[in-house]
Amino acid sequence: MSDLAESLRWYERVFGAERQPQFDHRSTAGVLYAHIIDVPGLGLLELRCAPNTAKAISGYDPVTYAVPTRADLLAWVDHLDALGVENSGELRGIIGWVLVFRDPDGLAVRLYTREHHEFDEANADVDSPWLRLSADAEVVDAKP
Repeated sequence: MSDLAESLRWYERVFGAERQPQFDHRSTAGVLYAHIIDVPGLGLLELRCAPNTAKAISGYDPVTYAVPTRADLLAWVDHLDALGVENSGELRGIIGWVLVFRDPDGLAVRLYTREHHEFDEANADVDSPWLRLSADAEVVDAKP
């Protein structure tokens, strides 16, 4: 995270996270560098201030979270729209449906459904710019 306070506000607003101040991380000099948050349905996550890293990985999607159904995914689309969080809307994945949005540092957050359809690479939204946010997206297109 490049701005710990901004990221905390965003995770509270978007995910309903609750800060666990008893677990805040401070350096030996007393500088606050991380919050631990409790995210409903996910558990504890750490928000760590690392501005250089945050800048370097903007667009990357290190984790995909599962939602049970397509209806749950559509509820997330409505939730994000109501908050004014730019998002991909529902995209067709290879075996399910996916939603992509960005945190304040541009880190891609993906929600993928556990509900699935038949394996269908031909009709998946693989060319969506929302699925190609990473600077390394061209690696997917590389010829062997």
